[in-house]
Amino acid sequence: MRIISGTLKGRKIPNVFNVKDVNPSSDMLKGALFSILGDEINNKIFCDLYAGTGNIGFEALSRGADSCIFVESFKKMALLIGKIADEFKIKDKIKTICGDAINLINKNFLEIYTPDIIFLDPPYELRISGKTLEAIASAVFCGSCDYRPLIIVQHDKKEILQNRYEDYILTKEKIYGRSALSFYEKI
Repeated sequence: MRIISGTLKGRKIPNVFNVKDVNPSSDMLKGALFSILGDEINNKIFCDLYAGTGNIGFEALSRGADSCIFVESFKKMALLIGKIADEFKIKDKIKTICGDAINLINKNFLEIYTPDIIFLDPPYELRISGKTLEAIASAVFCGSCDYRPLIIVQHDKKEILQNRYEDYILTKEKIYGRSALSFYEKI
């Protein structure tokens, strides 16, 4: 795995295919995601839920995100994200939180960190994308009316998500092989 564009282009992220429940996003899917986002990433606070190696969050930083909050429940992976940030000399741009994403969301995580873009890619076999979306939409609904983060979900195309969660509606969905990218915006 490597960073495919931006200031960190070509930098390598360690191979972790031998780590249970970690399946990093492919370069093709990552490229498609950031092609869709374009300049919308610039100077934004990016949140990488179910971060794994931090592959997507590091790409966001490389392409102009101001900072990134990584949330990963597996301690070994959370520590690896910190190590990679040190190697890339961007430790000041990241916050790594080791914990369960849904529990954190339910405990005012979004109110504390207010990310502009929330990317989630839970392990496909858990089928918790919808549950995570519900938690985010509910937390945003109960919070400030002005807070409107973009939510992007990478999920198995067989996992059917709703078109609406609270005030969030599905605005775009793209299929790439076995994966789907679903974009939700607050109306």
